[in-house]
Amino acid sequence: MGNYEPMAAHVNSREDLLRRIRDALVELPDDERVVPVPRATARLTAGLERGELAELVDLFAARLADHGAQLRRTTASAIPDQVAAALREHAARSAIAPDGLPGEWLAWWAAEEGHRIVPDSPLATSSELEQVDAVVTTCAAAAADSGILVLDGGEGQSRRPATLAPDCHVCVVQVQQIQPSLPEVMDRLDPRRQTILVGGPSADADAVTPGVHGPRRLIVLVVE
Repeated sequence: MGNYEPMAAHVNSREDLLRRIRDALVELPDDERVVPVPRATARLTAGLERGELAELVDLFAARLADHGAQLRRTTASAIPDQVAAALREHAARSAIAPDGLPGEWLAWWAAEEGHRIVPDSPLATSSELEQVDAVVTTCAAAAADSGILVLDGGEGQSRRPATLAPDCHVCVVQVQQIQPSLPEVMDRLDPRRQTILVGGPSADADAVTPGVHGPRRLIVLVVE
């Protein structure tokens, strides 16, 4: 009998993201998991007390950290500086800017020699997108208890290939977009729009398929 390797209990980041989604839905009764949470019951972060909101952001930060991502708190006026700092740390020389992304967010970084902004073109191939170092986006919402970002193609949100291909993803999240749980996040979204769930940096095991492995580095900037 030759040597053999027992089946490992390895969970790559994609499987882990699915696990977190399943965990987030456990709280719902079996007969309610396929329907939206009633809008009347959804908690809005805008109505939370300052202390409760701070705890929600802390939970979101902890869940992101559990999965290898970083959360940095910032203000609206400091976004360009924070975006530039994140891109410099990754040594990014090219970055995708989706339609609707505020131009000033990348202005400081783009002004440096050798840096270029790449439009999120639907005609770009996977191989072309993989040559881009980073992508900077907004998001539609975020779930604190699972550390999941949701993009739905709105202003400043990249298409799926442009979201997954670059090695670095910098996502700007307004604090009021953070909801306690994934069901509450999904309840606020338009079901007719295609959604992308981002749950942390990709594991090496996910990189075997070019263009679908997701970012190796995820930096979330929470605007308070």
